[in-house]
Amino acid sequence: MRSTRTLRGAVVLAVAGALVGVWPGVAAARSEVAFSIRDNRITESSGLTRDTAGDRFWTLNDEGSTVYALSGSGEVIGSFTFRAQTVDPEAIAMVGDRLYVADIGDNDEQRDQIAVYYFDSPSTAGAAVTYKSWDFRYADGPHNAETLLVNSDGRLFVVTKGSKGAVYAAPRDPVSAGVNVLTKVGSAPKQVTDGLFLDGDEQIALLTKNSVQVVDAQSYDKIASAPMTEQPQPESITLDLEGKNLLVGSEGENSKVLSVPVPDAQEETPAPEPEPSASRTESATPTASEPPADSEDVDPPADEESDTGSDRTGTYLALGLAAVVAAVAGAVVGLARRS
Repeated sequence: MRSTRTLRGAVVLAVAGALVGVWPGVAAARSEVAFSIRDNRITESSGLTRDTAGDRFWTLNDEGSTVYALSGSGEVIGSFTFRAQTVDPEAIAMVGDRLYVADIGDNDEQRDQIAVYYFDSPSTAGAAVTYKSWDFRYADGPHNAETLLVNSDGRLFVVTKGSKGAVYAAPRDPVSAGVNVLTKVGSAPKQVTDGLFLDGDEQIALLTKNSVQVVDAQSYDKIASAPMTEQPQPESITLDLEGKNLLVGSEGENSKVLSVPVPDAQEETPAPEPEPSASRTESATPTASEPPADSEDVDPPADEESDTGSDRTGTYLALGLAAVVAAVAGAVVGLARRS
């Protein structure tokens, strides 16, 4: 009996060790704290973007019109205020020396128009500055959004938030003296809270309430994903200053900004194929890099649950591990009976 118990205990410990070594990779993306935002003026950080020329980051609260510059360790090293009556600023992006602030939040979906403010070579002197802006409206009515994408050419895209997210493209040359129309060009995961183009504009990283997803910038098909369970309220995503890892921020006081690897494609989670549509041809397929300039009726097939497969790899692996445990347990029982 003693030898049987010893053998059984050894097997159980071996299985437990294997699970400990494998399971964390299934449960959550590998992450570490890059820095914390401890300044008491920043309690509702709703966006984060890197400024490689200035060796810093920019962030903002989801109310007001003050933008803060952060050092690589999360300390406030400057700010500026712009003279505008914002409604719900939810996103910030920087391309080249131009900083964009997107006042696009609309929880009740009642805003007739939204606005994107922009600043060239923004100041950190703490002064009030003038601004330039564009006004936009959606071709199909109001939407709530928290995500502004800007590609390397300065083209703007807004990703709506909700159970059926979508990507909307701005005109290539928006006008300041009028309202520009945002045209739907693709579907998006549900509950997207931020995103950015990755280097080369070939892929887009999107942050949702529980995952980081990488999608193709032309088809919007999912390429890879990783769970994001360590942030209480994921609200912002950008690249680190070296461009190697993603930084994921959260709302709240003394919020932590986590560094996570860019998700890799997995054979177990192939990108979903778009549903065929008789009204859509390959030559007319809109993309993030080349969306239609003026069309307002582009409505590609929506991927209604485009993020439901994000944890499929973990599910398959969990089932496999369960089978292994069952097999080992059976072996232990057999050995016990023979001893």
